[in-house]
Parts: sequence; C-alpha cells; structure tokens
Amino acid sequence: MRFLKNWRGLPFRWLLPLAFFCVGLLYLYSAPHFEASDTVAHVGVIKWIAETGTLPVQSAEHEFLYAQEGSQPPLYYLLMSLVWSAFDTSDFDDYFQQNPYVSKGYPKHLGNRNVVFYRQPYPPDLGGTSLALYVIRLLTLGMATVTVAAVYQSARTVMPAQSGLALLATSLTAFNPMFLFISTSVSNDVLVTTLSSLACWLALLTLRHGFETRRSVALALLIALATLSKLSGLALAPVVAVAGLWLLRRTGDRRGFVVLIGSITLALLPLAGWWFLRNLSLYGDLFGTGAMLDHFGRRTMSLPRLLLDEFEGLRISYWGLFGAFSILTNRIHYLLMDALSLIGAVGLFVLFAKRRRNAFLLSATAFLAFFLAIGGATLIWWTLQTTASTGRLLFPYVTSISILLALGLCALRLPSLLIALPMFAFSVAAPIVYIIPQYDHPPQVERLPDSAVRSYARWGDISLIGHQIPAPARWSPGDEIPLTLYWQPLKPTEEPHALFISLIDSSGESLATFDSFPGWGTLPTTWWEADAIYRDDYIMQLPENAQGVDSVQLHIGWYTYPNGSDIRPLLESGERSDAYTVPIGAFIDSAVDERLGVDSIADDTVFGDAIRLEAWRFSKGRVLELEWQLTGEIGGDLRVFAIVLQERFQPGSPFEILTQADDVPQVRLEFLNVGERFITRHEFGLPEEYRNEHNIYVGWYNEGILQRLSAPYPENMLELPALHFIAPAEDQNE
Repeated sequence: MRFLKNWRGLPFRWLLPLAFFCVGLLYLYSAPHFEASDTVAHVGVIKWIAETGTLPVQSAEHEFLYAQEGSQPPLYYLLMSLVWSAFDTSDFDDYFQQNPYVSKGYPKHLGNRNVVFYRQPYPPDLGGTSLALYVIRLLTLGMATVTVAAVYQSARTVMPAQSGLALLATSLTAFNPMFLFISTSVSNDVLVTTLSSLACWLALLTLRHGFETRRSVALALLIALATLSKLSGLALAPVVAVAGLWLLRRTGDRRGFVVLIGSITLALLPLAGWWFLRNLSLYGDLFGTGAMLDHFGRRTMSLPRLLLDEFEGLRISYWGLFGAFSILTNRIHYLLMDALSLIGAVGLFVLFAKRRRNAFLLSATAFLAFFLAIGGATLIWWTLQTTASTGRLLFPYVTSISILLALGLCALRLPSLLIALPMFAFSVAAPIVYIIPQYDHPPQVERLPDSAVRSYARWGDISLIGHQIPAPARWSPGDEIPLTLYWQPLKPTEEPHALFISLIDSSGESLATFDSFPGWGTLPTTWWEADAIYRDDYIMQLPENAQGVDSVQLHIGWYTYPNGSDIRPLLESGERSDAYTVPIGAFIDSAVDERLGVDSIADDTVFGDAIRLEAWRFSKGRVLELEWQLTGEIGGDLRVFAIVLQERFQPGSPFEILTQADDVPQVRLEFLNVGERFITRHEFGLPEEYRNEHNIYVGWYNEGILQRLSAPYPENMLELPALHFIAPAEDQNE
C-alpha cells in the first residue's frame, strides 16, 4: 500500500526504459531472426551493402534478397552493414533456408508461421550469421529504448506536474507487444521512430520555452537523419515548420524562426538531398516510391473500401500481430485496446473543455495531432496504392499516439497504474504464450504415451508409430480437428520430405488439406535424428463455406519436395497403399432435412424405437426411395434392406427372393441428431425385358451382428403394396 501511495516519486525516466529493454530481451530471444514483416528484405539490403560496398538499385527485372526495400533511404542499413562486416557470415546460404509453405499475412491459418527453418531456435544459435543478426537486433533494441525515453520526456514536457501522464504515455509505447516485437527485429522502422521521437521532444521543448539556436540545430539534424532513415521521417519538416510559425506569431522571435527553418533546410540538403537526387537519376522519381511499387505490386482502391476492408487489420497490427502478419494474440486484448483508444479519444474532448485556456497545452496537443494527421494521411495515400495496412508503419508517430491517448485517459481520471501494470504483464506473457510455440521444433518423447493409439505405416525411412486423433464424430464448417502424430525416422532423409494431411469424403474429394514439413513447418526431415520419436501436433481446419453431408476420413501421406511423387506407405498388413487413412466420422454442414416431396406416399412405421419411415416413392419401375426420420439415438453398422419376393410373404412358409437392393445412410446414424431426416435409395436389378407386379419388404439390420431392428411386422420387415416392376431395357424402349 505504501508503494501505491508513493509510486509517483519513482525514477520513471530511467526505470521505464530499463523495463522496456529487459522485456525486449525476452522478445529478442523468443522471435527468430527473419520472422518480422519484411525482415528478409531488410537483411538483404544490409548484406548487399556490406558485400558490395554499394547501395542496391531497384529493378523489376531481377530478384534480389533486398526486394522492395532496395528503394528505402539507407541510413539504418549503412550503420548495420558495419556490424555485418565485423562477423563471419559465410554460412548465410546454409543458414537462410526459407519455408516454402509459410503462411504470410493470413493469421487465421494455423501453422507454418516460420519464414525460415532454424536448426536451433531455442536456445538461440550464437555463431556466424546468427550472431551477426543478434548483435544488429540488440542495437536496434537499444534505439527503441531511446524512443521510450523520448516519449517519457515529451510527456513530461507537455504536463510537467503530472507524472501519471508520463507513466501512462510511456507504458502505452514500451509495453505495446507489437512495438516490442518490431523493436527487436531488423527494421529501419525502429531508427526512424527513434529519431522522430527525439525530434518531437525537442519540438515540444521549443513550443514551451521558445526558440533556442542549439535546440533548433539539433532538431534540424534529427529531421534530416529521420528522412535519411525512412521517408516517413520527412513528415516532421512541415509539422515543425507550422509549429515554428505558430511560435513566431506568439513570441515575435523572427530570428529564432529563421534559424529553425534555415537549419532544417541546410541539414536536409547535404544529409538527405543526395538521396533524392540519386532517385531522380535512377528512377526519375524524387522519392523512389515508384520503383518500390513496381516491385512490390500496385493496386487501386477507394478510401471507403480501404477503411472497410483493412482498418481492423491496421488496428490489430498496431497492438500485436506477430510474425509475418500471421500470429494473433487473444481477441480480448484487441477489444480492450480498442476500448482504451475510444475512451482516450472521448477524454481528449473533455481535456479541451477543461483546459481550453491553457495555450501551451493546446499548442502541444495540436502539434502532436498535426504530426499524427500528416503521418496517417501519408499512410492512407500509400495503402491506396499497395498493400501496406500494417500498424508498425504508425510507429514513427508513436509519441503523438501515446501522449494524445494518455491525455484523454488522464482527463477522465483513469489511474495510470491500472493501465500500465496489466500492459506490462501482458507484454511479458505474449512472447511466451504466442510466439515461442510457433517456432519451436516438435518435441522428442522417450516412448509412445499410453493415451496414443499404436499404429504402423512406413514411408521409406519414416514410420508412423502412433497417433492421437479424436474419436469419430459429427463435424461442421469451421470446426477444428486436433491431431497428434508420432514419427520415428530410421535416419534423416537425403531429400526434404513434405507431409500432407487431407480430410476426404466417401467419393475421394478433399474437404480440407494442408501440406507442411514436420513440426508444422519448423523441422525439415533432413534434420531429423535417427530413431528419435517426434510428437507432431496439428489442427485440421474445416472451411467455413464447406458444404455437404458425407462420411469422412483422414488421409496422411508423404512426398519428396519439391517435385517428387507421393511415397506409397507400407502398412502393417504388408500391403502398399496410396495413403494411411483413419475414419474421423461425418461432415454435415447444417441440419439434415432430406424429403421426397408431395408425390411420395406417407407412412409411420418405426424401426428399433429410433427410426421412423416418413414416406416412400417408387419410380422407373425399379427405384425405391425411402424417407426416414431419426426419432431416438441409435448407432451401429446399420443398413436398410429392400427385398422383392417372387410371391407374397407368408409367415412360416418358404420364400424366394427375386431381387434385393440394400443401402446405407450417407452417414452413420450416430452422427445425426434426433429429428433429422434422410433418404435411402434402392435400385433393383431385374431380368431383361422383365415386367410384373410384386411386393417390396423393407427394414433395418445391424451388419455387424446380422440382426434386424424390431418393427411391428412379421420378421421385422414392412410390406409395401404390390408395385409394377419394369426392366431397364423395356423402360428405355418406352
């Protein structure tokens, strides 16, 4: 309790950056090197500069590792290329092996989140290329730590007397899981964010204390360096210029204004001007964005469609969408942050109403809001031309976002610790709960657990020795089927082998399928250990739009990647098969309600106290259709028999069967719900040119025990009226 009373006296100016750095180390450990958006291309630029001593040139005709990032301003890459050059990275080609089944940009798809295969994801590999990348990422984390400190100082500048505002604004930055994730990746977003945050701090100091030459020169240098880090840094120039005009009007300090504008101009020309001239020379484009669009891909989209389709993704990815836009956190987290954002926006109006006579506070919030508006408008302009609705592109304006949001929340008197502490706790838990499980190798077990079903199938040197698969059940669109497979390789494969798992209906059509390397894409078979037992977990997702009613089974198989044919498994019986299959039950997309229609004849016979014959219809002289309704729960290998006798059945007398046509329900009855209706179809075979009248007898029997279901008729079979039978040939002639 004493802590809660005295927390405002804690040294947050260094305590919060330190806490951020420590949590960042956890993210550095949890996320492998190439798993943030565009990291591969960022590394490609660094590698190119280090190895060639030149800047990359964007070309639509050639594919380079740097891809679209070759058009980016070079400051971050130049700095990190010095680090790259200091290490032996000759193992890069062996280290950098991309996952061909990676699921980029589809967070609802399960598995294959890793862009690259990692021989040793945990604990991390600290040699060669991997070590160089860890050092680069550690330095990048250091840059982000400066950002956190700058946000704190900016918030104290806006309202020096309210330490709670600085704590809250800094926590909204430092303990944002997405900010932490990007801050520990290889990305120029981090450097431009750091420089922009420092520039915001100096600009706010200028608004509070007036023009000062050294501050103006430092501010100009930060703007120029931010521009040379990423084009979003250039947004600072007009915002600071407008702030300078406002300050000139308020103070009349013309000299200070001229020094500020002159410093920005003189800093931009030598530090960043050469970059713009280079773009003009190479691409005929001042900013080089046209070349980036040519490589990355253009699109045309209206603003309403953009907001409707992609605004949710932008919000989510600002607060936490890890990997290559592929790993979501808990939905409650996003809802809470949305609520917090809405409350903060409402609180800003309350703040303006209460503090409308505080000239500096209004000017500071106007400056932050204008900077965010310029950045937001630029992002919208960019995303209208290409796919770029990702929250990390808002991080250069994180000072504005965090302080404005904190101002609104504090105006409504929400306790800062009530928000900061849960954010801190969630930021610590997120990498452990959401990130590490996506990249870790499948675990090895000493033996097959008792809960697993022992099985045997062998694809070359790969054996399936057991599995844990749900008991046959009724599955619907959107359902997820958990699978655990236990593999035991005789030795690593010489070529990569890919696994496929499909959900197949009775006609052999696939309802759902996925291809992957083991561990859902984390462990190639060329890296397997001989005789080890691997527990391999998957989830089969049924499409939301899947349709049909049918029995289904799993098909499990292997093929050599990339162009090899399927490997036929050797089963325990000694036979070769196309795939290893496991019955999984039935797929039913909605309530089963099959009816014969108005031309059918009604009936009300109940079999086995669970199946009622609702109606029947005879057509084409040989086809009988029966409409059934399930009235109670029942299971077993049940079949419908339909018998045509030469003469009418007499109990106790011998009889001769003319023809019989049994049928089974499309799915086993235990997968149907009480009240659902289904149809069985029976087509009788007849002698050529046959024509006569006969009675049909129908009923149910259990194929496993050859026992009929009870019915209120002799021999538990229902007699239908005499019907006129016509052979197919005679029917066709008619």
